[in-house]
Amino acid sequence: MTASVVSTLLVLLVSVPAAYALSIKPVRKWRDVLFFFLSTKMLPLVAGLLPVYLVAQHTHLLDNIWLLVILYTSMNLPIAVWMMRSFLAEIPVEILEAAEIDGAGLTTTLTRIVAPVALPGIAATALIAFIFSWNELLFARVLTGVVAGTAPVFLTGFVTSQGLFLAKVCAAATVISLPVIAAGFAAQDKLVQGLSLGAVK
Repeated sequence: MTASVVSTLLVLLVSVPAAYALSIKPVRKWRDVLFFFLSTKMLPLVAGLLPVYLVAQHTHLLDNIWLLVILYTSMNLPIAVWMMRSFLAEIPVEILEAAEIDGAGLTTTLTRIVAPVALPGIAATALIAFIFSWNELLFARVLTGVVAGTAPVFLTGFVTSQGLFLAKVCAAATVISLPVIAAGFAAQDKLVQGLSLGAVK
């Protein structure tokens, strides 16, 4: 839970300013930047498993929850930037120009103007990042043990040499699914608005 929540917060903290720079105040060669973000998702996770394991071993970060936080943040950040850019591109420029005329700085613009307007998109991005972090198994299974084991790693513990304890797996899977279901219900209105934002002109 800790790795998923902290990584989601870090993803939002980084992706919103990055998307602002790529949509509302576009930097030079912003298309190349977006392609670079997209290209980071082209490498299969299993291809980067051994280098990550060796780095974690040499830095004594094996079975450490903060290693998963770093990995989940870097894995979900490209998707979050792409999603947030599409949401922020729908914000009327006139609102931002009026705030700039009133003397609002970048921090004030992001927190008091951009964030409330783009709240549905932020909710959708946060939920997607949380689900991807919560469901990740490969890195969590290889890089963690007893201390930093995640929920999917806990589920694999029911597969033993004696067989699969199906009833226990079903019960544990139901309990583990509850946080995601609760988050989805809590943000369902914002989620629908965010996922449909910009779909209809």
